[in-house]
Amino acid sequence: MTKRDIIDPHHHIWSLEKDKYHWLRKPMPRGVYGDIESISKDYLLSDYREDTKGYNLRASVHVEAHFDRSVPLEETEWLTKVADEFGGPEALVVYAPLEAPDVQDMLDQHLAYGDRVKGVRQILCNHENPTYSFIDRGDLMRDAQWREGFGRLEGLGLVFDLLIYPHQLADAADLAAAFPETQIVLEHGAMPHDRSAEGLAYWRAGLRTLAAHENVTIKASGLGQTDWNWTQQSMGAMVRNIVEIFGPNRTMFASNFPVDKVYNSFDAYYAAYEAAVSDLSADEQNDLFLGTADRIYRLGVTAR
Repeated sequence: MTKRDIIDPHHHIWSLEKDKYHWLRKPMPRGVYGDIESISKDYLLSDYREDTKGYNLRASVHVEAHFDRSVPLEETEWLTKVADEFGGPEALVVYAPLEAPDVQDMLDQHLAYGDRVKGVRQILCNHENPTYSFIDRGDLMRDAQWREGFGRLEGLGLVFDLLIYPHQLADAADLAAAFPETQIVLEHGAMPHDRSAEGLAYWRAGLRTLAAHENVTIKASGLGQTDWNWTQQSMGAMVRNIVEIFGPNRTMFASNFPVDKVYNSFDAYYAAYEAAVSDLSADEQNDLFLGTADRIYRLGVTAR
């Protein structure tokens, strides 16, 4: 069987040698992810390539992995060395606190590492349940200082990777409307942790509101984090909702490895994606597995 060509637009690698990933220190709290102590160990590019060998990985996008927030440039430096030596990852989404007065300087320093730097992520997940919160503030997308920092991304040609919960989708839609020329990529389907009928209806409504803005694309990824015992049927239903709301040319399939490795194998996720969209045209499937990510992160894969 011929391996499917894919781009994985969301994964991580890390080395715990210098203890820069504080969230991976044991014992690890049980938050929205559940028990993820199994990933509290090195996960290097060689490990990622072993996990992905069942597919023809044309390129991948490394998303910042909550490296020590006081020295985020060190993660970009390390990843650049890895990419120079081993030929991947091909693109980097880095961390910057957009509300910081000196954020322009930090962005410039990230960009000095070269054109692999394609975007910025700042996790904005805030929740009334403190074990689900990644940050203390729930108002950053409305904050004037933060928006000033966000406004710098367009001029630098940087994508913004957005990780939030469903109740924050209205703020995201307002942000997308205010900055129509900035490309926003919604990660992990907005973390739909409430899988009740009411919760899923609320989630879908929020996605539709955000999808009305053409500068927003979405990653169908990370869904195991909120459905720890997922099946191909449960995964397929969520994936299909996302694809039907955003369309194949604004949706990309991604692994979120090694975090989602806690819940199943790389091959199992991609088999579920394939099954969910098996009735779509070859061009639509190509967008989902390859084309959308190639275009949004300017990877040039289809031009090779």
